[in-house]
Amino acid sequence: MIEVLFQVRKDKFEEHPQIPTGLDLVEGDDQITHFLALDEEELNTEDALDVFKFDPEYTENEHKYEEIKKDILGDESSEEEEGESEGEGDEAGEGAGAEEKKTTVIRDETSTTVTQLRRQIYLTIMSSVDYEECCHKLLKLRPGEQHERELSLMIIECCSQERTFNRFFALIGQRFCQIGKNWENHYGSLFQEQYENIHVLETNRIRNVAKFFAAIISADAIPWTCLSVIKLNENDTTSSSRIFVKILFQEFAANLGLKRLNDRLLEPHLEASFAGLFPKDNLRDTRFAINFFTSVGLGGLT
Repeated sequence: MIEVLFQVRKDKFEEHPQIPTGLDLVEGDDQITHFLALDEEELNTEDALDVFKFDPEYTENEHKYEEIKKDILGDESSEEEEGESEGEGDEAGEGAGAEEKKTTVIRDETSTTVTQLRRQIYLTIMSSVDYEECCHKLLKLRPGEQHERELSLMIIECCSQERTFNRFFALIGQRFCQIGKNWENHYGSLFQEQYENIHVLETNRIRNVAKFFAAIISADAIPWTCLSVIKLNENDTTSSSRIFVKILFQEFAANLGLKRLNDRLLEPHLEASFAGLFPKDNLRDTRFAINFFTSVGLGGLT
């Protein structure tokens, strides 16, 4: 950052003009500059201007101001605006016969609402005694459909930032998925998003996220079909994604037992979803998957 600042200074602030081009309206000869000496004993601060006073000659003074404004800025811009407005009026008169009022829609692009919501969610989660109380408080926030996904993501992020996995967060996610199909869809899409971006997380956060999803998938809170995004081969996986899959399936085995997990993986209607985990179309990928599950202690699944 310091190097960039020195380079900006070296370039004499070419990319950072004092006055942007569109705002440099008054020519130098017409500018009126006011100088104020700080060592003057008496300064006229004009405090009376801070107080509103009714102007009985408001209309007359406004006309004087317009004349001064035209004298300094010129009246070309106003003439152009009048011409455009007249042209638009004519077109509107021909087409619709009446002028339509234009309304300005103001949109908040600063994400202030989202930031405030995330703060409320975090404080609610950390101040709750158990997951049922937490779910009740979070629903009372009434996040709305547009912020339900943000709430779901916030629960996952809070879980990932713990030193060790806390089942409290998984129970919250499980309860929300049981409330409605929309929450189930949010967590299903977030599983894909987290897996695709798993390489940006630290090892401890990968472990917590994997255990979180293992808990809610084991409880059938979200469908097992979300595992279809995993392609277990040498080209489509990284060290981070392999750690994620390893912990995910070790937690499946711990929660369900190896026999129940194997029965679930052999269900016919889920066979297409597990094609990437247990590839059969390529001998090299098949060997890779078998070696992977054997090395993590789950060779019985293969």
